[in-house]
Amino acid sequence: MTSRMDRELMESVFGEEDLVTLDAGALAAVPHPRTRAFLGEVGLPNQYGRWLELDESLEEGEVTLVGPEGATRLAAKYPGIPQATASWMTVGSIGYDNVAVDVLDGAVYCIPESGAMPCLLNTGLDELACFLVALEQERPNYDFEAAGDSYDPDAEERLKAVMEGIDPAALASPDSAWHRVLTDVERKLQ
Repeated sequence: MTSRMDRELMESVFGEEDLVTLDAGALAAVPHPRTRAFLGEVGLPNQYGRWLELDESLEEGEVTLVGPEGATRLAAKYPGIPQATASWMTVGSIGYDNVAVDVLDGAVYCIPESGAMPCLLNTGLDELACFLVALEQERPNYDFEAAGDSYDPDAEERLKAVMEGIDPAALASPDSAWHRVLTDVERKLQ
C-alpha cells in the first residue's frame, strides 16, 4: 500500500536532505500499512525552528513506542484518557506540544504542553504532511524571513480553509496544536 502524499512533492518543498524515512528493520514495529508506507517511502521533514521538530530517535531512524510503562504514566497524568497509548510512536513536537502516531491505526495525536487532554492532531501522517506542505507553500505570505514585507492578510484564513478541506477532524479540538500554529501565523501577519 502506498501513501497518498508524494515523495517528489515533499522533496520539492522540504529538500531531500531534510526528509527522514525509516528502513525495513525499524518499520517492523509499525503494523499499520499506510503509516508504514509513509514512513518508508515518503518521510517526514525535520523543520528545526518552524513547525515540526522530529524526535531525536526518529531522526536517527528508530521507532520509539510509548509502551506499557509510558502508557501508565500518560494515564496517571491524564486520568480518563480515551485512547490506548501503549502503541503510540513518538514523532516529535509542534511548538511545545508532543506529537505521536498510533502504529496500530495511523491516527496522529497531540499531547498539549498545557496539560490539556491529548487529542487528535491528524487522521494520519499523510494529512499531517499535507498540513506541513501547505504551511511551507504559504510561508512567503506570512513570514517576514521568507518574503520580506509582502504579507498577505488572507494567509491565515486560506491556511485554515485548506486544513479544514484536507482533514476536518484535525481542528475539532480546541487543544490541537494546529490552532496555536494558525494563531502564530496570524501574529506574524500583524
